[in-house]
Amino acid sequence: MRTADADAVFNTLNGDSNVAFFREYRNVGLTPQQMPVVSVSIAEEEVGGIGVQNITGQLTAWNYYQTVDNPVNKAFVKAYKDKYGANKPTSDPMEAAYVSVYLWKLTAEKANSFAVNDIQNAADGVTFDAPEGKVTIDGENHHITKTARIGEIRQDGLIYTIWESPGPIEPDPYLKSYPWAAGLSS
Repeated sequence: MRTADADAVFNTLNGDSNVAFFREYRNVGLTPQQMPVVSVSIAEEEVGGIGVQNITGQLTAWNYYQTVDNPVNKAFVKAYKDKYGANKPTSDPMEAAYVSVYLWKLTAEKANSFAVNDIQNAADGVTFDAPEGKVTIDGENHHITKTARIGEIRQDGLIYTIWESPGPIEPDPYLKSYPWAAGLSS
């Protein structure tokens, strides 16, 4: 990494591989200021396992962090900690599962049916005020709008937003809006 003349490392490692990676990263004298690492699979739950001393200052890319500052998230975090303990963090995968259940509920209610086709047909425009912020189902592809966030891992083991998209981003799972992707799928 030091000789690659890169500006950052894009980390797609999962699980225990992150423990060894960040330990060695630190052991060779690299710092987040010299060579930041942007991880896409490290949430608040993984920070303790990696060791906060090994990962403080590093970056993550998710849609949700426990520290998102809005009333819905504050209530979500409080309810979670009241049930599971003050030292148990919430995380993006956890919040995504929570949101999915509510979106399904709202869509089934809109369809007034449990039939898959009815629910799919009713999905367009279903919106939920989620802990991460407002999300809406796109009826054409059944993906949801989400706000993109870059976060920094701090000494307390939590991740704090340092950048976010101006609002929820429309889903484009088939890369239709990207000229460089033309011809990738048929």
